[in-house]
Amino acid sequence: MASTQGICKNCGSLIVLNDREDMCECLFCDCFFPSAEAIEIAKNPGGYNYPNLPQPKRDGIKKFNVTPVYPDPIPAAVKRAEVSEPVKKEKNPYEVSPDDIKPPKATVLRILAISAACVVLVLAIYLPLYLLRMNHRDKLSDSIGQVFNKAGYTVNISEEDGYYVGFSLTGQDNNVLSVSTDTAELTSDQIYTTFIEFAKLRGEEYDINPNDFDKYYGNLKIKVIAGNGIFVFEADEQSELTASNVEKT
Repeated sequence: MASTQGICKNCGSLIVLNDREDMCECLFCDCFFPSAEAIEIAKNPGGYNYPNLPQPKRDGIKKFNVTPVYPDPIPAAVKRAEVSEPVKKEKNPYEVSPDDIKPPKATVLRILAISAACVVLVLAIYLPLYLLRMNHRDKLSDSIGQVFNKAGYTVNISEEDGYYVGFSLTGQDNNVLSVSTDTAELTSDQIYTTFIEFAKLRGEEYDINPNDFDKYYGNLKIKVIAGNGIFVFEADEQSELTASNVEKT
């Protein structure tokens, strides 16, 4: 006996049959037909039309198939796995989690004490510097009007909600002056005069020697926004201390 493959003429299923048997039988649709026909169809299964007609049930054991051909079992297994309950993983009694480790109370208190000490240290260093800067800023702001008067233009120096309307002083040493004016046109000479007068006012407030160029002029910067543009001036060295060095955008 030798087994060979054929195709069911009714449903197109694969049939493994005994080539010595005259008849074969499809396990899926119960079609009972000659083995030679199944073998012939298997040679060119794409060129055959399968009617898929209902077939009469045959009683008894299907003995004409050498090896039963079953559907692919993988999809059914996957489906069973999806509906099955997940297996609960038992906790390892020797496994230690972060929740199981609690630092001693003394260690917690020590960490809190160190953190508090760091905060106090930072405040002790920076709070006096901040208060000193704000004190200088308030005094400079009280006299800043004379800078704009000598430069020949007006700036709103009133205060609203803790901020000045037409100017601001920034930098750790109040060394950056930003100005906004409604004046339609300003000249480079006026911007230069603003810089010189601001340096003079600040030098008096911080008690800086005018001969110390780096402290008196070198770290200063002004920015003036006017109707005819934005002007910026700063001088890193003595040769740059001239109105021709004013930048306009």
